[in-house]
Amino acid sequence: MESRLAITWGLSSIHGWGVFGINLVHELLARAGFAANGPSSKGWPRPLLLNETNLNLIAPTYHAMLQPLIDEQQRLVENAAHIESVGLQDTLILHSSGNNLVHNDVSARYRGVRNAGFTFFEETAIPAPAIAAAKTFDTMRTGSDWNRDYLLSRGLSDVICIHQGVDSTTFQPRAKTGRFKDRFVIFSGGKLEYRKGQDIVLAAFKAFHERHPEALLLTVWQNPWADSMATVLQGPHVRTAPRHGPSVADSIMAWTAGEGLPDGAHIDVGVIGNASLPDVLRDADAAVFANRCEGGTNLVAMECMASGIPCVMSMNTGHLDIASNDNCYPLTQQSKIADPHGRYEAWGESDVDEIVAALEAIYHDRAQANIRGQRAVTMMRQMTWSTQIEKLVTSFN
Repeated sequence: MESRLAITWGLSSIHGWGVFGINLVHELLARAGFAANGPSSKGWPRPLLLNETNLNLIAPTYHAMLQPLIDEQQRLVENAAHIESVGLQDTLILHSSGNNLVHNDVSARYRGVRNAGFTFFEETAIPAPAIAAAKTFDTMRTGSDWNRDYLLSRGLSDVICIHQGVDSTTFQPRAKTGRFKDRFVIFSGGKLEYRKGQDIVLAAFKAFHERHPEALLLTVWQNPWADSMATVLQGPHVRTAPRHGPSVADSIMAWTAGEGLPDGAHIDVGVIGNASLPDVLRDADAAVFANRCEGGTNLVAMECMASGIPCVMSMNTGHLDIASNDNCYPLTQQSKIADPHGRYEAWGESDVDEIVAALEAIYHDRAQANIRGQRAVTMMRQMTWSTQIEKLVTSFN
């Protein structure tokens, strides 16, 4: 194994790739048992950041750990300012990519002794040149079995699935605060867009709320990309898309009110970091993930499962790697999505009535809901960041 493991994406506490990167760096340092600028004593590689990282987007807990690595990254950029292609000795580089296997400018500039692609993609029909470019990597890693199998079907040969992890010390069952009193709290999380299915969640909640006026929809739907947020209009359940405003929470709640939710039925908590999410989740009675597609396993869903929240989950794409009849309320009615260009292979449209029925089951049988929630906790304790990152690193040996 090379002495350095470099990553091409930036770190943050508010986006999936960023959270993955923080936990990868933390685990590499913890396992190696050394300071960021010292020698490894246990055979684990030292992390190397190749992309710019803004500490303002990261929980203060990690600042001291990351500062030496950020300083090193800045020196690397300065020293290589006039070099078009930078080769890094004794370094394995993880090159991140998403839809169409598109890599960022950092990946285009740096090459290590070995180069591995790591991808979470949602859209299929990946162009042949992108597949050919992926074959130039020494190996590929994906965040779901579905992503792996698709790449294998397109002719790649060395592809391994390594699932995301979850911080089971931060995300675990916690006592409710009582701030919502006797209300039945339904959580939904993920950036607001067509793929994540918030229009489906909204339609199901409206129907459930008519039966149970005490129900409360509690959301973390932040999405800084206006174009992505506007895709929610592709769904059949809404007439408008949210408008960006000074307050993310106010903008989203104004949108749901315009879509017919009564006053007081919805609270969006706005922009929060990953470390603050447990304080939101602890008051949830249920969570709904009607996602049309997940390239990975859905980090927010994993964090809800680790917290013991009974989850209603669409049975498609990456969700299939973590959801079952035993540990959640699976949405098995997955209709095909109109797909004239072949972009949405394996995507699924969840049925609103099936979601409402699942919420009714949780509402009326809390004991069974708790059993499924505890099974989810047990599963997530086998998928900690420590466990998953060990699988990732040892997969390169």
